[in-house]
Amino acid sequence: MSSETRDCVVIGGGPAGSTFAAIARKYAPHLKVTVLEQARFPRYHIGESTIPAANNVLRELGLYDDLLETDFVKKMGIVFVWGQDRKPWNADYLQLRDAKTEIGGSDVIDVTGQDFRGVIDRLGYLDTPVTAFNVRRAEFDHMLLNRARDFGAEVREGTRATEVLRDARGRVEGVRWADDTGRSGTLETPFVLDASGLMTFMSKGERDYHEDMNNFAVYGYLSNAEWKVTFNGTRERSSVLIAAVEKGWIWYFPIGPDIMSVGAVTRKQHFKDRLKEVDLESFWWEMLHSCPEVAGLVQNATLRTDILPDGKRVAASQDWSSQARNPVGDGWAAAGDAAIFVDPILSSGVTLAMQSGHRAAYTWLTSLTRPELPAPSLWRAYADYIRGEYGAFLTLARYWYGNNRAAESWWWEAQRLVNRTGRLDLNDRQSFTMATAGFFPMPRTMTTEVVGSVLTHLSGAQGDLMQIYQDAGVPEPEQLARCRMEMKAPFRLDLRTEPVMKGEPCGNLDVYHDLVTESPEWAHRLASVPCRIAPAMAPVVDAIPRHRQVAALLDEAPSLLPRQYASPEEIRASTLGIVRVAAMKGFVQLSDSP
Repeated sequence: MSSETRDCVVIGGGPAGSTFAAIARKYAPHLKVTVLEQARFPRYHIGESTIPAANNVLRELGLYDDLLETDFVKKMGIVFVWGQDRKPWNADYLQLRDAKTEIGGSDVIDVTGQDFRGVIDRLGYLDTPVTAFNVRRAEFDHMLLNRARDFGAEVREGTRATEVLRDARGRVEGVRWADDTGRSGTLETPFVLDASGLMTFMSKGERDYHEDMNNFAVYGYLSNAEWKVTFNGTRERSSVLIAAVEKGWIWYFPIGPDIMSVGAVTRKQHFKDRLKEVDLESFWWEMLHSCPEVAGLVQNATLRTDILPDGKRVAASQDWSSQARNPVGDGWAAAGDAAIFVDPILSSGVTLAMQSGHRAAYTWLTSLTRPELPAPSLWRAYADYIRGEYGAFLTLARYWYGNNRAAESWWWEAQRLVNRTGRLDLNDRQSFTMATAGFFPMPRTMTTEVVGSVLTHLSGAQGDLMQIYQDAGVPEPEQLARCRMEMKAPFRLDLRTEPVMKGEPCGNLDVYHDLVTESPEWAHRLASVPCRIAPAMAPVVDAIPRHRQVAALLDEAPSLLPRQYASPEEIRASTLGIVRVAAMKGFVQLSDSP
């Protein structure tokens, strides 16, 4: 049994693990990064549609232009057939070219952690200002894994992790492995990235499942199937079709010139009950033929046997939305499905995997280059980020499954998530399209700050909130001091992170302090309205739960900080700012004091 030393070991070579390894090596080529992947690529995987939020990661990996040259179908949006009248309606990515913001006088929308500049073309018309990809995962995942190799990561295919080793304090210190040739060994390492998918190597048995989002998907691939949507009559671009049926919904989209990916999603109980009477393939055809928008398209189609493993014609998997109770630990973090898995209704899976792998790599690199930052807080900030992304997608998915609403109500919910504060020149359809493209929950002005200095820093900055807070239902300072406070979620002052947005990507995070919560039901709010708060104000933040009246908090606040720090008036002004931020995030509810 061999023993070697590595700076990092990645368990799993899918989109999350490959992205992490590639980004880590791109910005720190001196580090030794090893990926352990139990399969040998190319290998099949379900989840074949990206959304535009993945494009910046693909560009940073140097793969976006390569994908444009493949015969993967370019995805221009989503067509939904939903509601009682079954009238099709579109989330058309082309609409995003007309989106603009008036916040801070900027004419670009930048979404927290995501650069939106490439989405909006101000110089002239583009046929595809925003595109995503319908991919064959065997080839797509192989491209990502090879890109990790290109950047210098060591990739060991046919090799599985068998055990993670920890020291007496419980901190990771190594990984035992075994490969499909019978060899085994140990990799000594101070950090492990768990990208093992739903097998959740590091957090097995410690996962929260959502019973209302427990579904099964049955899927197969067709030749000679008609396309539902084409652009300019060619088979290069299309949209994903999502169509509701009595017992669930159908996905229908091409992943190649003559390969149609077709799946049927239904509730767990219906799946189990029906499979007592028919076989899996019959069930799949039954669901397809129950959809009038699809039935006519597959009359002359035949099932392929060259895509699913072992020549299968159809396959099934469970789509049970869930998240790791704690996606980080002492010397490890989880990414991709190992951290979060959301129902596939919005095609978010592979994109969330890449985004989480990207953010995990940035977090790890920042922890190495800035050892003065407390590692637990830094990794909690990573956990906050992926919980926020998960919560936002889960919120929209629940609106789909909750009842058979009209399209307009889903647009309204998307607008609430996208345009919750601030003055954005977006109509309902643009707001919904932004959300389905992954650009939510909070557009912000493009500045070197996250939303600028929204709080007085007690260091010479101007002490007022920006326009972004106006018209949002939060009282102005003169009324705020007379309000009553009700705690809606526990929160604390801790680190928060964003990729540095100035200049070219650099692998480093912008780190600051903000109000954060770990309550899952508030996760989607956590990713919105980022604010910078002076860390010295932590005693004031800690005091908020002790008070029911804002006035009482203002009376106590000056005594909580050193006398030389600032004048009592400045401290009270900043305390009011913090209360406003807590209210904007939804962590406290303000009402007129009786």
